[in-house]
Amino acid sequence: MKSKGQSSHSALILLKLIIFCSIIVFAGTGALQESRADEPLPAAMASYPKGTITSVYETTFQIDGRTFSLAPEAVLVDRHGDPLAPTTIRVDIDVTYRIQKGTTDKVDWMLLILPE
Repeated sequence: MKSKGQSSHSALILLKLIIFCSIIVFAGTGALQESRADEPLPAAMASYPKGTITSVYETTFQIDGRTFSLAPEAVLVDRHGDPLAPTTIRVDIDVTYRIQKGTTDKVDWMLLILPE
């Protein structure tokens, strides 16, 4: 049987462990997103589907009339590989995109060809 001092010590260790793990998870998530946005354009990009954005809604958009949404970790880039915000998605922009594995309508990477 644990004494009151041992129980509070165990609870403190557990709390510190939870905080430490939370910091690692949040820091790792931010680093992952940052490194994905800094990646050069994928070599396989030549095989990715291409199209034109034909409609934009609140949480979805259409490419050549087919409806898609962005995966939570989606990376959007311009022709130079610079990251773009999801608000950049507009009608009549040509795109090259990749569908997230295991889905049929979630885009996880997209190159937007913006007018210069």
